Amino acid sequence: MLFLSIHPEYVQAILEGRKTVELRKRRPRAEVGSTVVIYATTPQCEVVATAIVARVQIDEPAELWRLVRDTTAVSKKAYDEYFAGTDTAVGIHLSQIRRFDVPIPLGDLRERWRGFHPPQQFRYLSDQQQELISLRGSTEIST
Repeated sequence: MLFLSIHPEYVQAILEGRKTVELRKRRPRAEVGSTVVIYATTPQCEVVATAIVARVQIDEPAELWRLVRDTTAVSKKAYDEYFAGTDTAVGIHLSQIRRFDVPIPLGDLRERWRGFHPPQQFRYLSDQQQELISLRGSTEIST
């Protein structure tokens, strides 16, 4: 299970259905059909949702922008700044987004997972950590 740290403005766009492609500079080990945990970074600092990987797209930044620009909820300027100096852009297509009825705050994560620190980009969850996420009540939102 992939744990993605995402800025709150983009998390909101995901929850509203305006963002269905999450952008990364590196391809995570996430296969189609696998679950993604969505963590909203500062100031929220909480796990708010899960999603399913529908597709992983890898391309040159200019080409990926052409293909996914309407599904990323980012401006061209922000996109270009993020991918400046890189040859590869990754688009993780998200589907079946499920908002947690009650988000999991960072404090709870640290209480349950000794030494837990939210990743800058992403990390992979252990079986025990996945269990905590899978037991959380959630509501699917239409995308």
